[in-house]
Amino acid sequence: MRETIRRWQQQGLGGLWDASGRGAKAKWQEADMAYLEQCLEQEARTYNSQQLAQKLEQERQVNLSADRIRRILKKGL
Repeated sequence: MRETIRRWQQQGLGGLWDASGRGAKAKWQEADMAYLEQCLEQEARTYNSQQLAQKLEQERQVNLSADRIRRILKKGL
């Protein structure tokens, strides 16, 4: 608590914001999602999110859950 008060006194409102570099780093890159979108557009078959997760792991060595892929693709669209 004292550290937060000191940051407020020294830096004002900006001192209360989280510093960059906090939190977990992304396990995927934009190129990975672009690859999935390209597969969805070009291939005749349809994929569910579980199949996309398996495809991404097999072909690009990126391990994401089906739920996470669903959220990323929904956010991107």
